[in-house]
Amino acid sequence: MEIELRYIPFAASQWDVKRTIGAILHSDEFLDTSDPNARPINFDVELNKHKAIEARNNGTGKLILPDAAIAHKLMRHARVPGQQIRMNGRKLFLTGSPNKPSMKTKERLQKTLYLNPEIEEQLEDKLEKLNVGLHVEKLQFGVFYRRPEDRPTESRRFSVEHEVAYKNRSAGMLEFEYMRKLIRIVLGDQRTEEYAYNVVITFANIRKMAAGLDFGNPYICFELHTPPVFQLQRFHRTLTGDSWNDERKYRMRKDSLSQPHAAVAPYAHHLRIILHEQSDLDKFIFLCKTAEIKSPVKAYIDACKREFFTPKRIYKFDQILKEFDWLVAFQLEALLRNGLLNTEDIMERFYGPITQLCARSPKTAADTLRLFTENLVSKDPQDTPMDCFQKVMSKNEPEHTELPPGNFHCHHVTVTPSRLLLEGPFVIQSNRVIRQYRGYEDHFIRVDFRDEDRLQYRWDRETDGTSLLEDRVGSHLKRGFTLAGRDFEFLAYSSSALREHAVWFINPFWHPEKGLVTAEGIRQSLGDFSSVIKCPSKYAARLAQAFTATDPSVDIRRDQWEIMNDLGKEPYLFTDGVGTISPELGNMIWDALCAARDESYRFNNIQPSAYQIRFLGFKGMVVVDHRLTGIKMRLRESMNKFQGPEEETATIEIARAFERPNTCYLNRPLVMILEDRGVDKEMFIQLQRDAVGAINMSSDKILACRQLFRSHSLGNSFRMGYIWQFLAAIGMGTIYEKTARVTLQDPFFERLIQYAKNDVLRSIKHSARIPVPKSWLLVGVADEGVAYIEEGCENVFTLGPNQIYACVQPSPDEAPIYLKGPVILARSPVVHPGDVQRVEAIGEPPGDGKLCFFKDLKNVVVLPCAGQRSLASMLGGGDLDGDLYSIICEDTLLPTEHADAAEYPPVDKHNLDRDSTVEDICDFIIEYIDSDVLGLLSDRHLVIADQSREGTRDQRCIELAKLCSQAVDYPKNGVKVDIQNAPNRLIPFKPDWKQAEDNAPRTTDYYTSDRALGELYRSVHLIATPKAVQFEREYPTRLTDSISLALIPHIQSALGSAETSKAEEGPIKPIFDQYADELRYICATHSLSDSPESRLVEEEAVVGTITAVCSQTRFRNDRTYRMRLHTKVVVDGVRRKLYQSPKEPSAPSATGAMRYGLRQAWLAWSYAMKGRHRPGANSFAIVALGCIASALADMNVISLKPEKRSEANAEEEDEEDEED
Repeated sequence: MEIELRYIPFAASQWDVKRTIGAILHSDEFLDTSDPNARPINFDVELNKHKAIEARNNGTGKLILPDAAIAHKLMRHARVPGQQIRMNGRKLFLTGSPNKPSMKTKERLQKTLYLNPEIEEQLEDKLEKLNVGLHVEKLQFGVFYRRPEDRPTESRRFSVEHEVAYKNRSAGMLEFEYMRKLIRIVLGDQRTEEYAYNVVITFANIRKMAAGLDFGNPYICFELHTPPVFQLQRFHRTLTGDSWNDERKYRMRKDSLSQPHAAVAPYAHHLRIILHEQSDLDKFIFLCKTAEIKSPVKAYIDACKREFFTPKRIYKFDQILKEFDWLVAFQLEALLRNGLLNTEDIMERFYGPITQLCARSPKTAADTLRLFTENLVSKDPQDTPMDCFQKVMSKNEPEHTELPPGNFHCHHVTVTPSRLLLEGPFVIQSNRVIRQYRGYEDHFIRVDFRDEDRLQYRWDRETDGTSLLEDRVGSHLKRGFTLAGRDFEFLAYSSSALREHAVWFINPFWHPEKGLVTAEGIRQSLGDFSSVIKCPSKYAARLAQAFTATDPSVDIRRDQWEIMNDLGKEPYLFTDGVGTISPELGNMIWDALCAARDESYRFNNIQPSAYQIRFLGFKGMVVVDHRLTGIKMRLRESMNKFQGPEEETATIEIARAFERPNTCYLNRPLVMILEDRGVDKEMFIQLQRDAVGAINMSSDKILACRQLFRSHSLGNSFRMGYIWQFLAAIGMGTIYEKTARVTLQDPFFERLIQYAKNDVLRSIKHSARIPVPKSWLLVGVADEGVAYIEEGCENVFTLGPNQIYACVQPSPDEAPIYLKGPVILARSPVVHPGDVQRVEAIGEPPGDGKLCFFKDLKNVVVLPCAGQRSLASMLGGGDLDGDLYSIICEDTLLPTEHADAAEYPPVDKHNLDRDSTVEDICDFIIEYIDSDVLGLLSDRHLVIADQSREGTRDQRCIELAKLCSQAVDYPKNGVKVDIQNAPNRLIPFKPDWKQAEDNAPRTTDYYTSDRALGELYRSVHLIATPKAVQFEREYPTRLTDSISLALIPHIQSALGSAETSKAEEGPIKPIFDQYADELRYICATHSLSDSPESRLVEEEAVVGTITAVCSQTRFRNDRTYRMRLHTKVVVDGVRRKLYQSPKEPSAPSATGAMRYGLRQAWLAWSYAMKGRHRPGANSFAIVALGCIASALADMNVISLKPEKRSEANAEEEDEEDEED
């Protein structure tokens, strides 16, 4: 209802009136204090403008309220003597209005929460001040450089590689867009030109700015992290009056401004802007302060045209590359394309030294140049590029690192709108195809398609990115590209890689056994795809099975496997994606996996009851069935995705072995839905309080530190869980452990604890990732009892509808736990209120002699084959081909309100009227990158649920849930989601818990959420990153640190002496140097940004975390995984050089080897601890400490149990984050 307002003071603003009326509407008289979920009444105020400029209003306006009852109550209140509403001494008059608010306005006020007017008032003030344009006379693209004769302390120079000049004052305009956090430069004259080019610089992309005068011409230099964004828009586009349509996709993303600019854009992206007047510099500085970005420094930067990147120069550079082996040429190409050197540097100053390096050390030259690349990224400001090269050359040649089975060194290329960025090679997990071409792995490269900041492409409503993707991504996919002299063509992708917008390319090569190997030849060799050939996305998905990262296990003959029928009816099969294997075959697979790992893997894990596999054209799960004898595998038709090659024997590839249960965590969507299903938000807060308390107290005891690292899978590459256990075993403790023989006082270990705590606290604060007691995350399998009955078995026990079975055993020395009673079953991501189901866990299987399929299964959740539809399908449309299910046994989280499961009906496939070709697959990839909106939909769903009084039951959220389901299936069926037609947020502001994803959050962008997520977010405080420790550079003669003092008695007991000398430590130096070089490379390569400031620190590498803020969780997770795998390979290589446990430590022949290995490890520890100021020394000491622990345990000098859950091998197994 609308209320007319009169006698408003002329100087009052809209916000003044809102504050005055809000004080009454939000008093106890109007607020239902008995309802803990009651929100302050929301309302709008609009004032009528006064004709006089100096007045803010003409004394009248209107108040809009969500319903008539509140309006009448307010007007009655205002008529009571002494309760009149006054402003500046004037009494406001309120009268009912005949006008009615629009349904849209009424619904918004009813559903959304009231915002403090200060937020909107501050925002309006800033926007008004920033509504200024500055005229641009010239826009120059180039690079910063120094001449060989320039001192390192001198200012860098700017080489202008491309220039856009506008003498007309109206032809170039610079504007600040505060809401989008960017500076926009519009190029073009709307009087004479039809189109304008935009150059967009986001605030976060600005690394430095410098301003000055060049012969009286005011300039601003922008040093950017990445190239700016280029857009094309029509000056005078036709408008319909419908703002929703008029503001859609009217700006086209481009890769450059023109053809000449396109030639230099891959190499030169920094900017120099010439403004029209000197006074514009002061205006620009004022605008920077208003927009809350750092102002430019005053500095003179010489600018000239050096022509580093003319077509002629680039052609000459390409010719030079042909002189080198491809592995070396790749590194040279990386130096140029990653912006580390220019053509003059490489072709004139470094050509000779690099040629000499290749002649002297042909096998290691590429590795040396790879380390040179890292040195340039993180070089000291006082060093020149030649200093870095000589530093790398002064070290020993890099040694070849032995890789674990199933891994290989892979070169990476990132294709952005304007550049190719090169990385690697570094280790990644292999797949079925690449394993066939051992020794030729460098002909396969992984190519990512990303925006300039390496994040996935995301368009706002105004931007049309389709043409950019067709030109940039399409040209590489369909026509291939040349890199360092080799021609590469598109091959295929894996399903997980597609989600990362990454694919495989191949350089055709000649194989001695297989002949000419091409992309088309490999695809044809994988099988018969005729059943899916008319659907490009399905065809590509079936090809992707062969490129899934897997470990090989055992080969079986054709007579050892068979196909059996599925249980249930389409589309909700009970056995969708799951088959069975015999115990003997299960043992063989387990033996093969253990043989590829160290011995601790077998002894510290539970032999899996289930495996996720790839086999010929089959994919899914296989579960041990104790009724099967011999070597037998039974697969289901639902697992058969295409007809594999007809072979007598084939390998069972393991995508994942489920050798342990995973911890169950809450996440933001689950919290939101459970709160809407009746769970009191105080329950979440208490769980979080307990979790945060445990984290904060984890540094009170050594074994508590171990639990912190173990339970959150931190420090696995360095075996940190084992090391904490070792420190406790040798009598060490914290200052709070009075019984400890030696108190641990080590600044590096203290920093490791702080980084670990911060990693866990950040995931709790930013993602509501709260561990749930007595709850687990398990893979789903089917109850095969119904199949037993169909095969004629009698007296079979089976699960009934809404029943589950789960037995968890975290480690061999812990007793099995049978889950019993009412529990919550969910599968990530949860979006619909019905994606969380309340079911009954049956506990221990009956011991009455009945035949029971699952009685011996562990660390899986068995779902029933009974009911109208499969339980898995009710949980976000899940199946049993490897999906993980959360089983929450915490009573306080059981929902009190029922919600029916969503239907999730199958979506029709996007089929062609002809057979698909590789070009159709390429078109699908382009479309997928353009339409990959699952994360955006999930994000919008959560925000709307926070803003609406109806939460996730809001009709907008229900609609978004349907779209999320469609987006999940998009990679398979090819039916995309148009996010432009998806429901939008109710208000333009975001809840405060969204600040986690913002590099520079502003108060004007957020409101205080009153939902559980808001309370959880605000109650966690992150630990400040501890300052780096400066160790003394003097080389001590004795070890006096606390850990060494605790170690020395044990070393003396085992070796007779703990004394070391520089001469004895000498052989350790080359091992350390190579380790330190690789660690620096890891810290530079796996950071979230290419800027030197964002490189990882040593503690992040040890803990296995990346602390930098990132708006896309998936990108951070991918980088973290890569960093952990790379680190593990490097650490394992050092460990093998220092100490390897003998297979039989008790054998007499093993004593000498153990003593020698212990001595080597002790020398490595001593070398590192005496030079802790050297980068990498502290983490190298931890590697040595782990070897000392293993040796002392093998020699029975100390009693130390093997590390549980295989810290050396375990990887973090998390639920999929809601942003994914």
